[in-house]
Amino acid sequence: MMLFKSSNGRSATLGEGGRPPQARWAARLADVFSPWWGWLFLVALLATSVFALWPGNASSPSALGWHVVHHLAAFIILTMLGRAAWPGLRRVWLFALLWAYGGLIELLQSLPVINRSMSLYDWAVDAAGIMLGFVLVWIAGRLAGEPW
Repeated sequence: MMLFKSSNGRSATLGEGGRPPQARWAARLADVFSPWWGWLFLVALLATSVFALWPGNASSPSALGWHVVHHLAAFIILTMLGRAAWPGLRRVWLFALLWAYGGLIELLQSLPVINRSMSLYDWAVDAAGIMLGFVLVWIAGRLAGEPW
């Protein structure tokens, strides 16, 4: 066991793998899902595409009930899964790719077949969701005792 200085300035012991004891559960969870992060990202991307491109004249499936929350939740999840699946990808590139995907969705929603409306506001909310996703990844990394 090794001693380290905790955030409150007191000495504490490190557990297995040199991590603080409270971080072991997060590290174990990440290790269990590590072969699946890419697949989970693709499933989330497909689900987001289906919900976003559901024809406007039909009743759209609603999981959370509020339009802005849908955008935030989708892009928070995509950001977190994307970061877990490809940790070597620079954050700026992940942001750019996800934001371009959000812009593509907005462009496709303007097609007559989709019968929805394109909105720059929705695209801005997508960017906010990506940034919130990065904040949550940073928090999870701090809990796991690893860089984000």
